[in-house]
Amino acid sequence: MENVRVKDVYKTLTKEPPVLKADDPLKAVVHILLKDPRFKSVYVVDDTGKLIGIVSTLLFLKVSHYLHGKKSVMKDDVFNAIKSAKAEKVGDIMHPPVFVYEETKILDVLEMISRENIQELPVVDGEGKVIGDLNCLEVLKRVWQL
Repeated sequence: MENVRVKDVYKTLTKEPPVLKADDPLKAVVHILLKDPRFKSVYVVDDTGKLIGIVSTLLFLKVSHYLHGKKSVMKDDVFNAIKSAKAEKVGDIMHPPVFVYEETKILDVLEMISRENIQELPVVDGEGKVIGDLNCLEVLKRVWQL
């Protein structure tokens, strides 16, 4: 397992990464996530394909709650509530990107997934362009040799 890299694991479940642009409407996130139930995130890219942000399914559910019914918020969540309530485009809600390279070790990926509490990571090239999607199920499959 020590020598297993992202390039040995990704593209077994999802062939094309789920990407959108920052100016795309929020509804586009729903369309992408529903397109393939294996997608756990949408990667936000600029015009050159470079990764600039991420919208996870859990984040999008939270934003949906703010936009479609949440009436009160906890004191420490006021900023996110205000930001989400004004959101219209993907770029309004995206988080800063967390990513891996093809040469990243799978054991390092496991650490990132645990630390960041995420289920999916974009794979980028040396220029930061999204070239793939590493799903947590692909990692589990390889770690457990299934």
